[in-house]
Amino acid sequence: MRIVLMGAPGSGKGTQAQRLVTELGIPQISTGDILRQHRKDGTELGKRADAIMAAGKLVDDATMLDIIRDRVAQPDAQRGFILDGFPRTQAQAEGLATLLLELGTPIDAVVLFEVGAAELVRRISGRRTCSLCNKVFNIYSAPPSSPASDCVAGSSEHQLFQRKDDQEDTVKERLRVYEANTRPVLSYYSDSGLLRTVSAEGSPDEITKRLRAALAASGAGASTNKARPARRAAARKRAATRKPAAARARARKSVRRKSASKTARKTAKPAKAKRRVPRKPAKRVAKRKSRAPRRKSKR
Repeated sequence: MRIVLMGAPGSGKGTQAQRLVTELGIPQISTGDILRQHRKDGTELGKRADAIMAAGKLVDDATMLDIIRDRVAQPDAQRGFILDGFPRTQAQAEGLATLLLELGTPIDAVVLFEVGAAELVRRISGRRTCSLCNKVFNIYSAPPSSPASDCVAGSSEHQLFQRKDDQEDTVKERLRVYEANTRPVLSYYSDSGLLRTVSAEGSPDEITKRLRAALAASGAGASTNKARPARRAAARKRAATRKPAAARARARKSVRRKSASKTARKTAKPAKAKRRVPRKPAKRVAKRKSRAPRRKSKR
C-alpha cells in the first residue's frame, strides 16, 4: 500500500508515520531526509541538488521527483511506502501522480491530519532541544525528566534551548505558508477520491485508531493489505487524463488568444469593397487571306 500523509507542521505526521512503519512493515519516505542523504553520499542527484542550492534556489520539482523515483525503486519499498513531506504544491501532486502511474504504483490513500491553528502554535512553540544530547522535548506534553538520566554522561540536567523555527512568530508564518501552498493540494486529492481526514487532537493512541479506521475505509487498511481494483483503476485513469499545470496554462493562453482574435474581428470596420469596372470588349481584327501571286506556266 502507498500512503501520503499530509498536515500542517506540528500535526503529528512523524509520530503516526513511525507507528505505521512498525505495523505495516513498509518504509517512511521523508523527502527532506533522502535529499540530505543524497547530498551526504555525493550521488549524481545529490550533486545536482547541491548545485541548485549553491545558487540560492530551491530544489526544483523535477529533481525531487527523480529522488522519489530512486527511493521507491528500492527493494524495501516494493510492498508500499509512507510518503511524508511531499507533495507540497498542486504541481508536485500532479507530477507525483504521473510518476507513480508510470511505475505502476498509484497512491492508495491520502490522509490529512487536522489540528486547530491555536493547538499547532502551542505544540510547536513548546518544543525545546537539548544542546548536549540533541533530544527534542515539549514543555507542555513531553517535558524532560529531572534529574536527566538519558542525557550525556556527566550531566544531570538537559540544557534546553528553543530553535528559531519553533518560536511563535516563525510558527505562525510557517502555518500561513502551509495554508497558501498546501490547501490546493487537498482539493486535488479530494477531487480524485483519495483524501481521508483524521482529527489529530488527543492522545497518540486515539489518533492511531482514527488513522486505522480511515485507511480501512479507503481500502488501504493494514488488516486487508489490499487496494480496491476499481478505485485504483479510476485513479490511474484520472492521473492519465489530467493535464499538467504547464499544459493547462498553455491551453488557457490559446483560448485567450482565440477569444481576442474573435473580438478583434467583430469590432474591426469592414473594408470597402472595390468597384469593379467592366472591361471593354476587344475589337476583333479580321484575318486577311494572303493571296500568293499565280505563277505563269511555261509552255
